[in-house]
Amino acid sequence: MTAQVSPARRSEIIDALGRGTVPARGLDVMAVGLGRFAGAIDEELARVAGGGAVFKAVRGEWGSGKTFASRWFAERARRAGFATSEIQISETETPLHQLQTVYRRVVERLSVGDGEIGALRSVVDGWFYVLEEDVLAAGQVHENDAAALLNATTELMEQRLAGVVRTAPAFGAVLRAYRVATAAGDQATADGLLAWLGGQPNVAAAVKRSAGVKGEIDHRGAFSFLPGPAHHPA
Repeated sequence: MTAQVSPARRSEIIDALGRGTVPARGLDVMAVGLGRFAGAIDEELARVAGGGAVFKAVRGEWGSGKTFASRWFAERARRAGFATSEIQISETETPLHQLQTVYRRVVERLSVGDGEIGALRSVVDGWFYVLEEDVLAAGQVHENDAAALLNATTELMEQRLAGVVRTAPAFGAVLRAYRVATAAGDQATADGLLAWLGGQPNVAAAVKRSAGVKGEIDHRGAFSFLPGPAHHPA
């Protein structure tokens, strides 16, 4: 069966190939020889969805297709509802001994759906939406009672963040403050809190005070924050 490719997608793929680089998305229409890995990848994604963890290394000579395969795996993960991130480790730009930089790059490159990067807000807002839906499904409050819905959602958020807060209390504090700022329509504070959560420097002191945090995410904080999102189900 011939895959249907939109003109925009086709142009994006051709432009990338013309530059000698791997397209950022749309790899399913040109992947050859990777089908034999699909079953194993899907099994491992299912394990991760169930709370597990998997590490895989792809090894090969230069030009053997490592980047292509990795991006194909990431596309498959996003189609299954996962968020993905791709970063380049560099001694000068993203050194492994500076986890705060690695963390910031991971968040900056976070992708969902069609692969557009910068998806932190989408992931966080999507999680809060799921919390609200779970509260409404439980029949705890009426959807028109905004105050009660906010309180019930915050309660559920506290329960699901319990595991994260034990090792990274600031992570939970900033998410709580973000929820409050968003509900109050304070977009500037909400934006600043997301920036801080993403490891960005130079966030205003007033924004940090709203969540009761100080300074920036350092090496130790990044070590605690990196696994944090894995602990709250989407």
